[in-house]
Amino acid sequence: MSFRLTLILPRERARLAAALTRYYSEIAPDLRIDPSERAGQMLHRKDVTAFWIRQEEDRIGFAIVLNLPDDRRELSEFAIDPAYRRQGHGHAAASLIFAEFPGYWRMGISAGSPNAAAFWGTCLSAIKGVEQLRDGAPFTEHQVKSYSFYIVGDQND
Repeated sequence: MSFRLTLILPRERARLAAALTRYYSEIAPDLRIDPSERAGQMLHRKDVTAFWIRQEEDRIGFAIVLNLPDDRRELSEFAIDPAYRRQGHGHAAASLIFAEFPGYWRMGISAGSPNAAAFWGTCLSAIKGVEQLRDGAPFTEHQVKSYSFYIVGDQND
């Protein structure tokens, strides 16, 4: 199977808003965020890179990467469509994203998605090039924990 990342373009705001609606209803149903407004913000910020996660030509998920100062990054949002979960697609997509941006990373894990904590704990420990993996305190009240880690560049298979 071929996985790839494609940039989410500003003209795709409505499609991203629909994906965010499903995502927020799953991870934080009580969170009061307007998905359309959030999509617009994410697609027009210079410090954000938004990707569709694709298998062949199908959009199977999305990822939002915040580009922080000092060449650090945060995986702000990450979702795989439920029909594609538990098949290794999330791991493959995460590997692609991290390979694209070596260096220091952090991410918060949603308290509303118990599967996310299990997925990321397993996924990060299995991805080639992950070093200095640490658990940490959540960044917001909607999270249960955080991870920080370093991705070594130029990983050859």
